Amino acid sequence: MTLTWAYGVTTVPERIDSTLPLTLRSLAAAGFDEPRLFVDGERLAIRYEDMFGLPVSTRWPRIRTHGNWLLSIVELVSRNPNADRYAIFQDDLLTCKNLRGYLDQCKYPRDGYLNLYTFPENEAIVPPDPTGKRSKATGWFRSNQRGKGALGLVFGNAVVYKLLSSLHIWDRQRDPNRGWQSTDGGVVTALSFQEVSEYIHSPSLVQHIGHVSTMGHGKYPEALSFRGENFNALDLLTP
Repeated sequence: MTLTWAYGVTTVPERIDSTLPLTLRSLAAAGFDEPRLFVDGERLAIRYEDMFGLPVSTRWPRIRTHGNWLLSIVELVSRNPNADRYAIFQDDLLTCKNLRGYLDQCKYPRDGYLNLYTFPENEAIVPPDPTGKRSKATGWFRSNQRGKGALGLVFGNAVVYKLLSSLHIWDRQRDPNRGWQSTDGGVVTALSFQEVSEYIHSPSLVQHIGHVSTMGHGKYPEALSFRGENFNALDLLTP
């Protein structure tokens, strides 16, 4: 089954010649070769358009992490209101090959959304492989619902409208201390009020490569189960 997608990458000028090119290269190999770039803290789009040949939306003055993410998902929906899937990626990740093709064939969980990055504490709740071929089972599993990581989030059409209709996803911006950050926690909380759960994948489908956080946080731990950029996600379809 081929799905229609609307997707983009959130970024900042500090990443234009460091992790952003690596992320775009990896996403292209994954099948996401034409993302819209959402650049927070840039006046003009032309530098990014010339460098990457992609559509660009800029924010000036800078509105910080959550504001950029939220406007990005709103823009994706406004430009493509009937897409089957919406995905927002951060600018500091690697992913495996043919990820889009794999996601096209996965059964999307009812009343759920997908977190492509599997935090170590979520890897710990993945059950053993019933076939005994490997230590952990493969596929999608309900996470611990703590919203760990927003490197790559995927929403179905109905779920994205539930997210944008949630008061929490908007109202949390009023918090002067945390309202601009922790998008991952904001999303999982907002959708929990709508009875929508977060799902993670075993193995992790993306890996974090940002050594310096744009929010001043320490580096996220690596996803222990990520099989590398050269791993073909379509192989996961083979029993």
